[in-house]
Amino acid sequence: MDERDEERVVVEEEPARVERETTVITGGGGGGGGGGGGLLAAVVLLLALAVLLFLFFGGYFERATEETGINVNVETPDVQLPDIDVDLPAPPAEQPAEPAPAEPTGNST
Repeated sequence: MDERDEERVVVEEEPARVERETTVITGGGGGGGGGGGGLLAAVVLLLALAVLLFLFFGGYFERATEETGINVNVETPDVQLPDIDVDLPAPPAEQPAEPAPAEPTGNST
């Protein structure tokens, strides 16, 4: 008897019931893209720092104080306070600490 002559039984199985499905969404082209925002922020920060250093070491912040002729005289009130004499009692005399009793150093057998 040949395999072709045997009766074939085809069993149809019901597909398994799917309880949960998880969809994974990856950003970018899948090749590790992204991170451009961090790079952009770093470049903007470095440019701002470079401009501030240029202005500071160029003396642009100091020129404003050299050109002003502001003279401010503020009269302060003359405050008179009474003299206060506080009599404190004398601190108690320190008493010498008594030495602790000596413990025996020998073997007591």
